[in-house]
Amino acid sequence: MKAASRYFLLVSQWLIIVGFWFWNHVNQPMGNALTGDPANRLLAYGRLAGLLAAFGILLQLILAGRVKWVEQVFGLDRLLRLHQVIGFSLLVFLIAHPILVTAGHALMADVSRADQLRDFFAHWDSVLAATAGLALMIAATAVSVAIIRRRMPFEAWYVTHLTFYLAILLAFGHQIAVGGDFADHPGFTAYWYALYAFTFGNLLYYRLFRPFWMFHRHRFQVVGLQAESSDVTSVFIEGRNLQAFPIEAGQFMLVRFWAPGLRWQVHPFSLSGPPDGTRIRLTIKALGDFTRRIPEIKPGTPVIIDGPHGLFTPRRSQLNKVLLIAGGIGITPIRSIADTLVASGKDVTLIYGNRTLASSVFLNELTTLAAQAPDRFRIFNILSHDPGSAGEKGYVDRDCLTRLASDIRDREVYLCGPPGMMKKLRGILMTLGVPATRIYDERFAL
Repeated sequence: MKAASRYFLLVSQWLIIVGFWFWNHVNQPMGNALTGDPANRLLAYGRLAGLLAAFGILLQLILAGRVKWVEQVFGLDRLLRLHQVIGFSLLVFLIAHPILVTAGHALMADVSRADQLRDFFAHWDSVLAATAGLALMIAATAVSVAIIRRRMPFEAWYVTHLTFYLAILLAFGHQIAVGGDFADHPGFTAYWYALYAFTFGNLLYYRLFRPFWMFHRHRFQVVGLQAESSDVTSVFIEGRNLQAFPIEAGQFMLVRFWAPGLRWQVHPFSLSGPPDGTRIRLTIKALGDFTRRIPEIKPGTPVIIDGPHGLFTPRRSQLNKVLLIAGGIGITPIRSIADTLVASGKDVTLIYGNRTLASSVFLNELTTLAAQAPDRFRIFNILSHDPGSAGEKGYVDRDCLTRLASDIRDREVYLCGPPGMMKKLRGILMTLGVPATRIYDERFAL
């Protein structure tokens, strides 16, 4: 029901915008603009492109704004993937709007498009600012493509997306000042203001107010660090009244360590231990400049937490039998999920893929858990680059799954690891008879 209501909210706004545009242009004083002369038709569809582009941008802000009431229905990772898809498709509307409007006005005034553009910049309110906003959006989208292809670091992603806020502000005045759908329709203008207020109200609350309110309430701070392997460190966080902090096993948080050199960056990290109301453990692998500095953090460092986020939790489990599959540092959310599922009495098997025994984080903890509940929890550590160690060798593949979890069709599967591994295993699991609806994964990245 929640998902249906959210979809209805989205579709209803789209219908309001398109419906008003249609009514407004069909009922023009000079006749139906949609069936009139070419100039009026170009202007009508140019305005529609502008309205849809503006609405799409507001939707983008909600999708990527870590808005809790949306994220808890669909999952933050799915929202961010949808954000990427919509972002690229938005370019069509963003580019179509000025092209169609310029062509329409040029045809109406019987001038060239170049002359019409010069007239826009010289005599029309806010057109120059809106053009600058459009240029910023196109540039930011192009940079985003480069970032997705791993050509640029996280910081570039963050700065790039901040430019969208400036671009939106530059374009807003243009919409109200010269938008034909607003000039003579105060009701629609009020609705448009309400859309902006709703969007930015959510952003301000969830991106700024809520994280600082949670910090004020709980006073999160680092109390200790522990080396789990040569390149993996656990960070222990405590605070006031942590039993009221609403986190579940498997969830992740966007964390800002308030320490020199780190405080201007925020990164997602999973809870790596079962939530007990007294301490939060995050386990972080050194994969870049930021994460390599984690061992330098001092006890007492304040921590600002945005979250928790994610639907990758034991709450999704409906069956009595569960298979957990982890690859490398993907063990972090699986570790907390395992405890919770075993404590609830479920039959749990963990297949854990690693390069070497030394890189197998939490192996001692997991072995202890298996010894405490041998009838409910089994662990298989699969090593791909450690021929001298005892135990399973190779990779987590089809043969491994059918051999170690022969009843896999009767299990739900929680999957976390490198993206390539998860994509490959999802396909294998489905060929083995596991329905897609019983395969749970989450890519907790920005």
